[in-house]
Amino acid sequence: MENLNFLVIDDDKATVANIRAILSKEFPEAGLLIAFKGNDAWTLIQRNKIDIVIADYDLPEINGFELCKKVRQHPQLKRVYYILSTGYVNKELKIRALEECVDDFINKPIEYEEFIARIRAGIRVLNLQNKLIEENKLLSDLAEALEKQIQDTKQLAIRFLTLRMPIVSEILKRVATAAVWIAQHTGNFDDDELQDIEFASYLAYVGKLCLPDEFLEKPVLTDGIPTNELMYQVPIKGKELLENIGTFERVANVIFHIWENFDGSGIPKKYQSWQIPAPSRIIRIALDFEELRVFKKMKAEEALETIKQGTRKLYDPRVVLFFEQYLLESRQLEGSLNEKPLQLQDLKPGLVVSRDVYTYAGMKLLPAGATLNERTIQMLISHNTTDPILGSIWVKL
Repeated sequence: MENLNFLVIDDDKATVANIRAILSKEFPEAGLLIAFKGNDAWTLIQRNKIDIVIADYDLPEINGFELCKKVRQHPQLKRVYYILSTGYVNKELKIRALEECVDDFINKPIEYEEFIARIRAGIRVLNLQNKLIEENKLLSDLAEALEKQIQDTKQLAIRFLTLRMPIVSEILKRVATAAVWIAQHTGNFDDDELQDIEFASYLAYVGKLCLPDEFLEKPVLTDGIPTNELMYQVPIKGKELLENIGTFERVANVIFHIWENFDGSGIPKKYQSWQIPAPSRIIRIALDFEELRVFKKMKAEEALETIKQGTRKLYDPRVVLFFEQYLLESRQLEGSLNEKPLQLQDLKPGLVVSRDVYTYAGMKLLPAGATLNERTIQMLISHNTTDPILGSIWVKL
C-alpha cells in the first residue's frame, strides 16, 4: 500500500518510542504521527489522512475505545484500520471492542513479531478495501455508461417514430406525463417500472411504422374496435420490433397489450381485467383521451366523459379514477377553475362536493353535488383510515 500513514496514541513515552522504532524499521517510507492524549489524537485524525491507528486503551481525556467509536461515527473516517492495545487482558472488553468498532487487539508489552504480523494483516485488509472501492467505482462507471447507452437507444427509437409521424410527438409526451403520474400515485411501481411506463408511452405507436401513410394519423381502435383491418398488426409489429432488444423487453410487452379491452374484447390476445399488464391499462386510458382530443376535437371534459362511459368495458375503473384526479390536479378540466381541492382536515359543513369522492379500492363515498355536514365529514374521516380516499376532495368555490 503506497503512502501509508500511521497514528500512534499512547501516554507512555517508552511504548511510543518502541512502536516508532519498529514502524520506522519495517515501513521506512510510511508517515508517522504521535499523540499522547485522546483529544489531541482526535484532532490529528480529522486533519490528516490516517490509514492505521494504534491506540492505547487507557488514554487521558478520551480512552482508546471511545475514540474508536468517534472515528467510526465519522462518515469520512470509517475505513481507518483501528488497533487497540492494553496492558492487561480483559476478555469482556476485547469482545465488546471487537464487536462494536475495533479491527484488532494487541496486548502490551509490544512483542515485535506479533505486532508486525498484526500490522501487515491490517495493511492487507486496507488493500482489499481499496481494491473493492476501485472495482465498485469501475462497476458504477460501467453501469452509468450502459444506462446512458440505453437512454440514447430509447431516444433514438422515439426520434425515428416521431420523424415518421410528427403529429404524435406532443400526444405521446402528454400520454407519458399522465401515465407516469398515475403509476406514481398508485404506489405499485418501482423506479425501473416507472421508466418502462414512460418509454412505453413514448413508443406506443411504434407498431404503426408498418402501416401505409394514410393510416398513421388514425387511432388504432375506435370505441374498442380496430379502426381498420391493418390495425390488428400494430401491437404485433410493435412487439416484434422491440422484443429482441434486451433493454426493451419489458417495454415491448407493455406495448403489445395496450389495446386489450377491459372486458376481453380487444386485441391482440383478448386479455381481460387483471390479465392485462397494469402499465398497459394505464397507458391505454391516457392514449385514448389524447386521441379523442386530437382526432375527434373533443374538449377535455367531453373526452373524460367518453372515457368514463367506457369504464369496465374498455378501461380499468380504478385507473379511470386516477386519471380524473390527474386531470384535476393538472388543471386540464375547465370546470376545475371553479373548484378547489381540499384535504380531510380542511372540510367544513356546508361545502358542496364538485366531484365524486372515491377510495383507492374504488368505492364511491359521495356523489358530486353532495353538501357536507358533520356526519358525512366524520364518515369520510373514518373510512379514510381503512380505505384511503383517492386524491383530494374537490369542492365548489
